[in-house]
Amino acid sequence: MSLKKATPKAVFEACQQLTASTDAEESGIGWNRDDVRLLVGGGSFAVIDPLIKVWRKLQPVREVAPNVPSELLVQVATMLEQQVSTYIAEIEQRDAEREAVFNEGSEILASNLQQLEESLTGQLEVVQQSNHDLEAECSRLESELAEQSQVSLALQLKAEVLEEGLERARQGLLEEKERGLALLQQQKQDSEQIQIRQAEQGQYQLEQVKLEHQQQLGQQKKQLTDAAEVAENRLMRLLDQGRTELKDVQLIAENKLEALRIELLEDKQLLNKQKLQLNQQEVRYQAQLSVLADEKASLQERLQLQESLGQQSEKSDLQELKDSIRLLQDQVSGK
Repeated sequence: MSLKKATPKAVFEACQQLTASTDAEESGIGWNRDDVRLLVGGGSFAVIDPLIKVWRKLQPVREVAPNVPSELLVQVATMLEQQVSTYIAEIEQRDAEREAVFNEGSEILASNLQQLEESLTGQLEVVQQSNHDLEAECSRLESELAEQSQVSLALQLKAEVLEEGLERARQGLLEEKERGLALLQQQKQDSEQIQIRQAEQGQYQLEQVKLEHQQQLGQQKKQLTDAAEVAENRLMRLLDQGRTELKDVQLIAENKLEALRIELLEDKQLLNKQKLQLNQQEVRYQAQLSVLADEKASLQERLQLQESLGQQSEKSDLQELKDSIRLLQDQVSGK
């Protein structure tokens, strides 16, 4: 808004009005740039000061050739101001495009991190449901997930560092823009002097100087465009470097996850092998119990036979059989 208020025409009219007021009062006190800014209603001193210098340089020319119209200078200054506004709009559009690209990259990164976190959470739930007896292993997996969260936090910190780099690059572009504006203001001053000489020499020389001025302005615009492209290339390199680092970190996380899966699969296989061994031992024990039960039944039949015969001489043998049966029962119950 300040640039629109401090137009060349407005500044020239304010200088003329202040000069007329000072001459009328005959106080001997001159006016300064603050008075011009107050009379114009705002504006930047970086714009007002060069215009005041141009106006002061025009005063000797007006005294020698009062018929030289200053409106021509105002028109040229207005044309330059429009060109500067167009160039500033192009730079702002490029900044908006770069910001859109950065926002898109941030969204893709956030989506990838969310998918990775959901995948890890789902796998952890499957492990918890299928392995209730492996509480220690689940605890270790939870600690691994905590490390993955720290990795995600590190990624977020790197994203913040990238944002700071983008902000610095944006500040550099703004500084380039300010330097471009200063150069264009200097070019305005040169064009004002050229227009004064052209007014003295005639319309034909005016056209020639305009052509030369347009060429110089094109060269200056090309230099500013090259500087903007260099800054843009630097920004793109920073973005590519950040994306490469994020891919490396993501690859490391995936490798760790794959190692955890392999280790969990090995633990499952070991557990199944142990269960199979226990089942085989249980089958062998059941077979031994069946054999012992058959032996016990046979001994009981023999015992009943000895009791029915009532032979006193075999009581000692029967007692030994009982002891043997009791011993076998103790062995079976002990196993």
